[in-house]
Amino acid sequence: MSAVTELKFEPPGPGSWSLDYTHWTRPLTRFQAEVFPEQFVRGFGESLKRYGLLLDYLDWEFVNGFPYYCPRPVGASKDAVGHPPKHVWDELRRTDPELSERLKTSAMAVERKLWREDLQVWDEQTKPAAIRDHLQLQAVDPSTLTTEELLAHLDRCRENLKHQIYLHHLYNVPALLPVGDFFVHAQQWTGRSAIEFLGLLQGATPISRGSADELDRLARAIRADSRAHALIASPNPAGDVLASLSELSGEISTALSAYLRFVGYRPVNGEDVGEPYVLEMPEVLLGAIRSAVEGVNVGPTRDVLARRTAEARDGVPKPHRSAFDELLAEARTMYRLRDERGLFCDLWAEGLTRRAILAAGKPLAENGRIAYPTHLVEAGYDEMRSLIQHDDGPSAEELAQRARYRAEVSFVDAPPMLGAEPGAPLPAEWLPPAAARMERALGAAIEALFMAPEARSEARKVYGLGVSPGVYEGSARLVRGTQDFAHIKKGDILVTKATTAAFNTVLPLLGAIVTDRGGLLSHAAIVSREYGIPAVVGCTDATTRIPDSARVRVDGEAGEAAIVA
Repeated sequence: MSAVTELKFEPPGPGSWSLDYTHWTRPLTRFQAEVFPEQFVRGFGESLKRYGLLLDYLDWEFVNGFPYYCPRPVGASKDAVGHPPKHVWDELRRTDPELSERLKTSAMAVERKLWREDLQVWDEQTKPAAIRDHLQLQAVDPSTLTTEELLAHLDRCRENLKHQIYLHHLYNVPALLPVGDFFVHAQQWTGRSAIEFLGLLQGATPISRGSADELDRLARAIRADSRAHALIASPNPAGDVLASLSELSGEISTALSAYLRFVGYRPVNGEDVGEPYVLEMPEVLLGAIRSAVEGVNVGPTRDVLARRTAEARDGVPKPHRSAFDELLAEARTMYRLRDERGLFCDLWAEGLTRRAILAAGKPLAENGRIAYPTHLVEAGYDEMRSLIQHDDGPSAEELAQRARYRAEVSFVDAPPMLGAEPGAPLPAEWLPPAAARMERALGAAIEALFMAPEARSEARKVYGLGVSPGVYEGSARLVRGTQDFAHIKKGDILVTKATTAAFNTVLPLLGAIVTDRGGLLSHAAIVSREYGIPAVVGCTDATTRIPDSARVRVDGEAGEAAIVA
């Protein structure tokens, strides 16, 4: 019996709470769970209000470390489920000033293409400031600090993490709305699958392929240097190879430093201080560098994409083709914001915070106060400070038990719903045209992000959403946790619960992707389209049915992965 089945799963408040299958691969640390909900609710709530949407905020709580969310509409009580009757809604529209203001705002947002303004602010202000804040913290070596200095640095890292989580979700609506708007209209006009139209966004989010510029520069330098080329081909331990590369003079060490400066402190396997960052996993780094040096063909050519776009456009009735062009242009423009928010905001902040925690955990482990430095990530923030400053707090065994719990339990064991059954959303036809359009677009994008299909697997085949076309046969590499990343080899098929932007470092190695969870706008779907590799997401049980090293055939159009040997 799983340890999680012995726990109670009570709704954290009134309403209908859904389990988020998308953003984490295992339960969160207490440290992360303490900082995430408030910043998420605040950031997303401000984004929703800015665009005049009728969702006031998405409530968020962690139950036994598992993430649950509950929608809170504008003007609704917390125990309300579903929309009010039509006559009540009409009365609310006439009398509720906030509802009236939001409906006006939604019309303004559509007319002004408000997302374009937000993207400009992101590019010119928010992203540069986030990078600057991270690099300031990154310049501090926490292992050299006194106890008091380390506590102050840890506090700065935590405050930076909170701010970056807020910023990430402040841009939720502009990141999702134009993409949802595009495929809602395209489907209405053609009756075709949204998957076909999302494929037209390939090439619009280079950041989803990882640190392309820095890694490309490093790969070029290694190809031009016989010493470096021999080093990365050697069988020596990955850490030794990287250290030797960094000691080479000239462009090699400069390019390697630039690459590590950008990716080094991003978690590899999730959005939590409990997950190792890239520099802790030299095998992953070296594998990505080797793959880049060998060369990876990424995505379709411009000619192929132009042909696909023309074919899709031909299926749109002529009166709507100019609108199709405009919506596609908006979606392509905004698409990169989906992954950029994580990579430049909270993921980087999580890695830097983890570095500070590990520096504090090292002397505690050396003194026998905790078993391993990594166990300090299992403490809440007040517990952590008390352990560092006063040697007081959870025992070594308590922290070890928390680490075992997060390593052993599965999302399969957590109830998909807590509390009341979800009610029907407000009918879009009750709304003015601009508001109806906004609600449909965001609703479609959120559904594509959080989709959780029903299991329908066979003995040697799993089914899901085919999100990137093509057929590929190769060796399955089952990744249940961070320890499995070191075994990934070029051409492997990644079989995992879900991916986040944290996975980007290993993506150049892969031949195909199969995940238990995720929808059309999940990270795995986006990056597989960018790399042009077959992918099937939302299979529900691929990680329990596909053995590690099995020969697997992935069909990204049919949405299936079959064990062939």
